[in-house]
Amino acid sequence: MPALLLKLPRPVAESWDWQLDAACRDADPTVFFYLDNERGEPRADRVRAAKKICLRCPVRGRCLNYALDARETHGIWGGYTGDERRKLRRLREAESSSTSTPQGDGVDSRASWDSESVPFGISCGTSRRQDTL
Repeated sequence: MPALLLKLPRPVAESWDWQLDAACRDADPTVFFYLDNERGEPRADRVRAAKKICLRCPVRGRCLNYALDARETHGIWGGYTGDERRKLRRLREAESSSTSTPQGDGVDSRASWDSESVPFGISCGTSRRQDTL
């Protein structure tokens, strides 16, 4: 029986405690997730509002890394839409494959971003950069 205790998963608090510091914690969640038929200017306004909240978030990098790792497809995470995160995921995977070691040393070499180094300029159909909000 003690051998089973060695295989317990990490406590949830250690995995998710970053969310306690998130700028969106007290925000209306509908700002970060669009309605099925939302299009045009209402959707663009909502995305801008969500990204504005994300820009001042101290855990934006952890949020983005979570969304990339979990392959979140919906909502704004770390200041990026689902389409923008797909582009970042491809970028991260390309960087990872170009820096991986042939021996497979078990080290995770994927790009990871902290709140200060989250990449900007990934845009999906707009000329407006998110760092200008």
